[in-house]
Amino acid sequence: MKRSLLAATVAAIVLGGASAQAAVIDFETGLNGLQANGHPELTFGSFLGNNGGVVVGDFGEQGDGQSLLIGGDSDGDYLTGQFNDGTHTSLSLDFGNDDQGFTNLGDLALLNLFLGNVQIASVSVVLNRDDIMNQTISYTGSAFDNFTFAYTNAQGSPFTGGGNVSTGLIEIVDNVTFDPGVGGAVPEPATWALMIGGFGLAGATLRRRRTITA
Repeated sequence: MKRSLLAATVAAIVLGGASAQAAVIDFETGLNGLQANGHPELTFGSFLGNNGGVVVGDFGEQGDGQSLLIGGDSDGDYLTGQFNDGTHTSLSLDFGNDDQGFTNLGDLALLNLFLGNVQIASVSVVLNRDDIMNQTISYTGSAFDNFTFAYTNAQGSPFTGGGNVSTGLIEIVDNVTFDPGVGGAVPEPATWALMIGGFGLAGATLRRRRTITA
């Protein structure tokens, strides 16, 4: 019985975060206009901080009701997101406003994940260029605490208007979904081994005491 309880305790520690519900930011309750904070756990921003910055509004079929846009792709700007509650291991967002008149074949939606200043991963999706919010980009893997998102050329460079027909395309994103934060750095594998080993030692001690007192 104590062995089962021990196993359940270890499982609860390892998997406890998995049972919590993922957070979704859909911007439906936000006010139109400039808005840096889409959620208490996540702060949105503009990398260059100009051209209107981060704006919430209803952009028709280019968005999904209330959505978030970042202007100024003509000068290489892009959306930034900083988590305020520790690290996360999954993120997805819907995106739109990929007009054929402002994009080329092969242009990308590019999501970069970082832990502090260290890049953890990069995910890209080829724009379907239909000017409708009907694509999703997502990542699940190593822990991160901030990200960037941009429409780029095929080489992954944010639009600047040079060598590309894009001269002012803006990114529109919605339904930003992420797993519950762990409230700090993710324990290293060695840490998990020490924790589990400690539980194993505790279990062995309990078994020894039971043998002695039996």
